[in-house]
Amino acid sequence: MSVDRAHERLAGRKIMRRLVSALALGCVAGCTTAGYREPTQVIETSSGPVQGLKTSGMEEFLGIPYAAPPVGELRWRPPQPLAGTSRILQATKFANTCAQSPRGAFASPSTSEDCLYLNVFAPRATSSSSGKHPVMVWLHGGGLFSGESNDYDAGKLVRRGDVVLVTLNYRVGALGFFSHPAIDTEGHAYANYGIMDQQAALRWVQRNIANFGGDPGNVTLFGQSGGATSVIANLASPTAAGLFQRAISQSGTRVAPYAREAARDAGKQLAAAAGCPDQSAQCLRGLGVEQILRHQSRIAGFVGTRYPVVDGTIVTLTATQAFDSGRFNHVPIMNGLVRDEQAFFMPEMNTGEPLTSAGYDSFVLSFGQQHAKALAARYPLASYASPSLAEIDAAQDLKTCTARYLDRTWAKYVPVYAFQFNDRTAPSYFHPVSYPMRAYHTAELQYLFPLFHGGQGTPHALDAAQQRLSDRMVDYWTSFARNGAPTSNAPASAWPRYSPTPDDVQTLDLPAIETAKGYGNAHHCALWDPIIAGQ
Repeated sequence: MSVDRAHERLAGRKIMRRLVSALALGCVAGCTTAGYREPTQVIETSSGPVQGLKTSGMEEFLGIPYAAPPVGELRWRPPQPLAGTSRILQATKFANTCAQSPRGAFASPSTSEDCLYLNVFAPRATSSSSGKHPVMVWLHGGGLFSGESNDYDAGKLVRRGDVVLVTLNYRVGALGFFSHPAIDTEGHAYANYGIMDQQAALRWVQRNIANFGGDPGNVTLFGQSGGATSVIANLASPTAAGLFQRAISQSGTRVAPYAREAARDAGKQLAAAAGCPDQSAQCLRGLGVEQILRHQSRIAGFVGTRYPVVDGTIVTLTATQAFDSGRFNHVPIMNGLVRDEQAFFMPEMNTGEPLTSAGYDSFVLSFGQQHAKALAARYPLASYASPSLAEIDAAQDLKTCTARYLDRTWAKYVPVYAFQFNDRTAPSYFHPVSYPMRAYHTAELQYLFPLFHGGQGTPHALDAAQQRLSDRMVDYWTSFARNGAPTSNAPASAWPRYSPTPDDVQTLDLPAIETAKGYGNAHHCALWDPIIAGQ
């Protein structure tokens, strides 16, 4: 055989191998060499081998199951182990989103209960790689009744921060946070199934992440909104002990408890409304997903505004009981908010109708008649261009003082680093409203996860100045994951450990990042602290 002929045959074999791999990885007719992405090596996991895709500077493994599908008789039970397999899972696309109703532009609707999947994003392995990378496990937001893992582009955190990032789906709404006498008395952990899912994923990380280049002894649990509520609950959960070594809470301000009796009453009301007049576990597990979603509003309302139910196993104390007494998992914590949280939560976002003066009065009265006069005096409507701006301002101080309570309480026991995201030029992925969105709830996510826009929003690129702020934030987040303290090489970006005496927070803003002192005084916490304590 001639040399040319041998080369042609070898080239043909390479093309055929590439075609076979492409077909196995879901690349169908129309794939080109430019669009082809190389498969990773096969990675062994405790439930079977997986193979992902190599992208620019990163390897991604999508849709890996971490627990058995919670369907049929496994609905409203703790997550169960997976059966092992020798079949290679082609981990090349996101898996199902957990069942949820539409939630504006924040997440896509789903009716799937088969949703306990995670995704691993790792730096590209090179011959010069040494040691294990810090691991960051992200818990998505959505008020614990919506949200999905596939909205978060891990690329910048992984490539710039040199970390392994894990995102996951967990049960939400009435399928994730459900209490009912017939279910709760079956002899298993109950009510907080979504938190149990998160802990199952963290245990999967402990067993498997070293095979992806991650350090199971250096795991940072971080999340935003409902994900931050979850971080806070896992901090207090005895069953999460040892599963993570650092924690980051972004806009986590739900500390008022969801009473067990109220949770069970809401569960009984769902059962009656959805077609289970006998209130039996058998009937409840036989309900269609759509029936549950259609009648879960009362449960979602509690879950979306309160700290999880004290079930006695996963959550054993209320937030204030756990943190005031120091009975929580002692790890370094980053904790913070955005400057205009309430802009995301105004009724106009859903109704299209601007808040009225009467609506603002109702907001003030919602804190009790005993506080209404003082609140109206501190935030008088006459001082604002619209009732919406008055409510945003008042609600911000409430949330800030809640975050400050956590900072001051945790700081008695562990290192705490407090922050506030202040960039009021942040792009909005929502439809226009009558008031300026500014630094709204979720605004900081696009600085960590490029082009974040929720499940159905409109993405917008950051400008050059915002990109520089994004760089600093990624440096802070990933250095904290690496060393337990947020640092950056940029000038004037030192971040002091929180101390109640100066009451200092790092303000992430343009044109500069600064340390602000006197956080509580600036947000009238002397007014809000008694209200928070009475919730």
